[in-house]
Amino acid sequence: MDQQTNIIIGLIIAVIMAIVSWIIISSRQRQLDDPNDNSVVYFEQLNDICSLQSGGKYLLRVLRQSGNLQKEDQIYSSSESAIKAAISTFKRAKIECAHITKNTEVEFFFRRPYYHHGGSAEGKKVGSIEIYKVE
Repeated sequence: MDQQTNIIIGLIIAVIMAIVSWIIISSRQRQLDDPNDNSVVYFEQLNDICSLQSGGKYLLRVLRQSGNLQKEDQIYSSSESAIKAAISTFKRAKIECAHITKNTEVEFFFRRPYYHHGGSAEGKKVGSIEIYKVE
């Protein structure tokens, strides 16, 4: 293939990726705006939606987009304090809402609403939160 063909193929792939990204972002926004959909929520709603049992201790795990630990696990005395710390971490990363992936009596997982392609640091961005009831 010549150089001109490679450029055209590259542009087509870039346009397709942009369209897919736009579709995903607009889908998450529709979920966020739908009051009957609890899969994507604002941080103020997390405590109300959380199904964790009360009492005991809770482990907070912050993961990067790559799946690696962002920081060491922390133990909290209530689910509310663990959620508050998680929200603080997400807000520092300039994330405005959360996509809930698991919500049971012993586990509460949520992540950023869409993958952030941030150049060379893309896998190092905060990706998800896992809260476990440990006691």
